[in-house]
Amino acid sequence: MNRFSAFAIHLGISLVIFAILGFIIIEYWYPDFFFTADGGWQGIRIVALVDLVLGPTLTLVVYKKGKPSLKFDLTAIGVFQAVCLAAGVWVVFSERPLAMMYADGFFQTMTADDYLEAGKPVPDFADFPGRPPWISVQLPEDPTAQSKIRNESKMRGRSIKLAADFYVPFSPEHVDRQRDGITQGEIERIGAEVFEEFVKDHGGAVHDYLFLPFGTRYEQALMAFRKSDGELIYLQIPIPDDPPEEVLGSE
Repeated sequence: MNRFSAFAIHLGISLVIFAILGFIIIEYWYPDFFFTADGGWQGIRIVALVDLVLGPTLTLVVYKKGKPSLKFDLTAIGVFQAVCLAAGVWVVFSERPLAMMYADGFFQTMTADDYLEAGKPVPDFADFPGRPPWISVQLPEDPTAQSKIRNESKMRGRSIKLAADFYVPFSPEHVDRQRDGITQGEIERIGAEVFEEFVKDHGGAVHDYLFLPFGTRYEQALMAFRKSDGELIYLQIPIPDDPPEEVLGSE
């Protein structure tokens, strides 16, 4: 067997591993639009670089039939590739979206780091439907109680979306049609053609939808709320020259 045969065998094994990991990433860790919006594509590239490029290339470089240290070299490559791949997969897994959060008229995906960096334990989302589950922060209706909760969060430097004691499964009824949604001015700044193209694909007219900010890590996006039935539709938007903070998802 020559080095090219060894390379092909190594690449074939790596392709099988990549296919399995890719399926898990796409179907379970970053399903649907989360794949492009929240890091799934970047994760796939990390896995591909380590699994399909690094390992087989090293085999191609070091393989030489009859080489005294060949067995050791191939073992070292396998171990090195496995360690690098495990580290890459761990990064992809740990940064996966745990929940789609809706709070104060704004959507944002939540990761474990969002909680850990704020000194809060990562909530157990097992009892919420969906993977990742869609969740709302529903504060008490009493203005005094709500104000107290908000003030405490502000004093601790924490966003209200970290208030896990007030998590409930998301419902279209949680969207305040009078308060929530980007303004007409923001629509114009993004570009009316973006929304016209959207309604061509999904029906109705622009005024039949409420466009809600969606904070993603890798794309500019909105969630379009159809007023007639409450359906939420992901809408990727181009990055304007001077984007409003509400569209960018800044706080």
